[in-house]
Amino acid sequence: MIVATALLALGVAVVLLACAGLVLMPTALDRLHYASAGVTATVLVAAAVVVHEGATELSSRALLVALFSVVATPALTHATARAIDARGARR
Repeated sequence: MIVATALLALGVAVVLLACAGLVLMPTALDRLHYASAGVTATVLVAAAVVVHEGATELSSRALLVALFSVVATPALTHATARAIDARGARR
């Protein structure tokens, strides 16, 4: 229970720091870097669900969502960065 709570708290902290980075960064590419950090929070929350629930359908779905995030986020971030660069809209 304590491990699951700690993982969940860490996930929330990562999201809060990523949100602060989104607000504080001056350019679109800098903000994109912090937006893609949310995948770390997804993995931490999925790990918290697995630790708390054990091997259930809910934990397998949480792991599936985390896996999809880990696989899709780099590609989406790269495509978004290329679009930002192509348009010259860095601010």
